[in-house]
Amino acid sequence: MRKLYFLLFALTANFLTAQTSTTVDFTAAEGYIQGALNVNSDWGGGSNNWFVSPAVGSERAETSAGYSWAKWGVPFTVSGSEITFEVHFKISVDIPASKLVSRFGFNNNVFNSFDEPDIANIQLSTLKEGGLFVRAQGNTPVTSGGSGLTDFQQDDLIIKVMLTLGADAASSTISAELTNATDNITSGIAVVQGISSSVFNAATSGGISGFIHAQDNIGNTRNFLVDKVVMIQGSTLNRDTYMLPSFTLSQNPVKDIVQLSGVASGSEISIYSLTGAKTSNHVYDGSPLNLSHLNPGVYFIEVSGFAAKKLLKK
Repeated sequence: MRKLYFLLFALTANFLTAQTSTTVDFTAAEGYIQGALNVNSDWGGGSNNWFVSPAVGSERAETSAGYSWAKWGVPFTVSGSEITFEVHFKISVDIPASKLVSRFGFNNNVFNSFDEPDIANIQLSTLKEGGLFVRAQGNTPVTSGGSGLTDFQQDDLIIKVMLTLGADAASSTISAELTNATDNITSGIAVVQGISSSVFNAATSGGISGFIHAQDNIGNTRNFLVDKVVMIQGSTLNRDTYMLPSFTLSQNPVKDIVQLSGVASGSEISIYSLTGAKTSNHVYDGSPLNLSHLNPGVYFIEVSGFAAKKLLKK
């Protein structure tokens, strides 16, 4: 893992020279000792459920408890318009389908508050067996793009969550990119439009903090491992990274029937409500979809391998 970090640094040295960053590797040299993470003054939230191992060669913080928070409480004020919270992590057990795995993002530096409107974040979920996907808060589809890995089980992973400040909270975004560092695979970029006003205000005055939230508990042993966190001022995402393709709908808004174009037969199609509940599931056979069973409203339609679309049902 350390050799990989050195390689990544060597490949991006020129890019990072214009940026400033703060890094934690959970080493004894940084002041970390064996025991609960919250004994370090820079960490708060539910980090009493996280435990540090500063032993040389296995430096990490880890938890097995479900819904365990770890907030890096150093206040970071955004320099310019962008800041990235980068987390190097691994899940040491196989994750089943339909699990909310974790949340990563920014807190308005309120010590023990991890609910909206005090956070701006993304979620990682296993929507179906074999895939780990970036989702918006509430386990809903992202606004645009997409980021996910089909190969991730028990591999070294990196998540970059970038906050981009606009003129106001509504025009600001959270973007995320997933990398499988073991296999050197980087996914596309998922974008969520809009953040809470409290995080927007804290980002420009007073400071924000990065947080990690291990959600559903999986197994009875420690299984969520974090061996490095970095806060980087500036843009860090590869904007040239392949973005998920888009499909088209024959009409939108839709009354009852809609035809999809650019989708191969056999593709799995899922439709979600605004709350993240799955309302229907289809295997595409080339025929128009009958959506007469849906109540009028706003939905998201997802096709495996494509960026999600907003669907308006009349």
